[in-house]
Amino acid sequence: MRAWTCHGKTQKQLVDNLASAGIIKNPTIKKVMISVDRANYVSAGYVANAYDDRPLPIGCGQTISAPHMHAHVLEELLPPLEERFRRNDPIKILDVGIGSGYLTSCFGRFLEVLHIKDGTRKIVDSKVWGIEYVTQLLDVSKENTNKFDKDLLENGLVDLQHGDGWRGLPDASPFHAIHVGAAAVTFPKNLMKQLAVGGVMIIPVGAQESVQVLYKVKRISLSTASSFCEEDFKIEKLLNVRYVPLVRGDMKP
Repeated sequence: MRAWTCHGKTQKQLVDNLASAGIIKNPTIKKVMISVDRANYVSAGYVANAYDDRPLPIGCGQTISAPHMHAHVLEELLPPLEERFRRNDPIKILDVGIGSGYLTSCFGRFLEVLHIKDGTRKIVDSKVWGIEYVTQLLDVSKENTNKFDKDLLENGLVDLQHGDGWRGLPDASPFHAIHVGAAAVTFPKNLMKQLAVGGVMIIPVGAQESVQVLYKVKRISLSTASSFCEEDFKIEKLLNVRYVPLVRGDMKP
């Protein structure tokens, strides 16, 4: 079993298949993905296909990513976040281009699971910010989260708001993890600058008509210059992918 073939009849079966394929390796991620039902975050016309390991349309020319891609993202972001938790440091996560809200809720449950596993600490100052430029999709994500994972909003773990992914959310930065759910034509420097030292960003980069690559960007230093400094970042290629484009604030969605 491999990516694109891990279909299930239930959320648990889907996640079990992803684990059997070696895509999900960490038990925390398995628990998180089981706890957030993908059927609650797909469009009504695609509920019957919710547990297929493939992208599904969610409207406005956008899609919810294939479950194996969500698993890859969570696996790549987990280690630096767990390290912060072990040091008793707060965790700040930015999810860019949240679409229907699925992965944002997974990030919220991830923070919750970490603290429940520990059993001795309350969640203090840790938070997930989700931003979406397409207003209709932001409304959908809020509706989905309010209906199925409302406690994440009520307890302040998750905040959903309108935002331009190319500009990020500087007022809430720096972030220890950033996920970008759509392909940027080039690396967004303003967004990269919002990573904390040691923080990691997972982002697909490439034009629609060309090969797109999923990258891991780690901030390794903080230069004294106010402008962007490429030497502050270590960039690693993960795999070839296919994503919808990251909408710019100066573009029509």
